[in-house]
Amino acid sequence: VEDMVSPDTCVCRTDEGRLVEGLREAMLETVIPRGEADRIMVVLGKHAGRVGRILEREPSRSRALVQLERDEAGQLVPLDYDAICHYVGGHEDD
Repeated sequence: VEDMVSPDTCVCRTDEGRLVEGLREAMLETVIPRGEADRIMVVLGKHAGRVGRILEREPSRSRALVQLERDEAGQLVPLDYDAICHYVGGHEDD
């Protein structure tokens, strides 16, 4: 996702670099990272916008146990796959 045009419409960039405008949420599918060191961003719910890492996956229930970054207590939250996506942005310290 490159830009949010409205709360339910966005502009996305394909792997080939082409921009696609006017996409609605129902047209998109979240990508759950497979690597252990990959980061995620919470996109739905009260933790939306937070970045973290998946500690455990429950593929049969489409859920993951996520540890949120920038949380002194190392908060762990169980989240549905639909509530998270692969995060490829920079670190908050960047």
